[in-house]
Amino acid sequence: MRSGKGGLIVLLGIAASVIYPTASAWGATIRDDVPDSSYLALATDAEYASVGMYTSSGPYSGSGVLIAPDWVLLTAHELFLASSGTFTINGMSYASDELISYPGWTYGKVIDDYDFGLVHLSSPVVGVTPATLYTGTSEMGQIGTYVGFGLTGTGLTGYQGSFDGQERAFQNVIDGNFNEPPVLLGSDFDNPHTTADNWWGDPTPLRLEGCVAPGDSGGGLFITIDSQTYLAGIIAFVAATDGNANADYGDLSGSGRVSAFVPWIESTIPEPPASALLASTGLGLFLVRRCRRLHN
Repeated sequence: MRSGKGGLIVLLGIAASVIYPTASAWGATIRDDVPDSSYLALATDAEYASVGMYTSSGPYSGSGVLIAPDWVLLTAHELFLASSGTFTINGMSYASDELISYPGWTYGKVIDDYDFGLVHLSSPVVGVTPATLYTGTSEMGQIGTYVGFGLTGTGLTGYQGSFDGQERAFQNVIDGNFNEPPVLLGSDFDNPHTTADNWWGDPTPLRLEGCVAPGDSGGGLFITIDSQTYLAGIIAFVAATDGNANADYGDLSGSGRVSAFVPWIESTIPEPPASALLASTGLGLFLVRRCRRLHN
């Protein structure tokens, strides 16, 4: 296994040039020896229904995760130079009326910044259960499921140049942190044909291994602990050590660590009135629950 802080610093510099998709982006590169249908099927799992597509009035669009009936968690770079946006989920589109970037975020930085944003929707999403935010400290070593609407391709080709409008999901062990464990989570795209592309952990790829690609930004990184699925990360960037961060074998998926930003999320999102909960769920029992369903 190759490792070392020096190598990671080089690849993260490359990541800064490819992290932001241009125009709208609809996800993930996959193993060349596994059918695409398996990745498409994983994305339809009800546990990941909170992931939708975010179209911005600014230059960068991608994905987002519903975390309350009328709030979407995504990356700050999707909000750059934007004044409005639309979140599409479960066949419905919802306009935004408030865009909030994390106060510590700086455009153009990857490893040192805090690429989180929140979007308030003008009306609550109907028929979708918001994701449960993870607040623990056990992300490392977990099998993560990455879900988004990004470019696709295989580990041999990297991502391709046309968007197909499909949502994909892949799984990868969370075994890296880009030397920034407080705020970042990472996975490497292991090659089923050779161990030479391994950077972190076991070089044997999972059956549905993959890598994030442009347009997946703002999508979700989910983990399941004790039969409960949580949102552990927000997809933010792809990085490489070979000079080309095109999401091929050996490239790295980078996500912001949700648990580190829960205090900011809680302080930013107000508790919704009971009427909003009823409108979004149609179930009275939700009156006794907080809309931000957090794991302690």
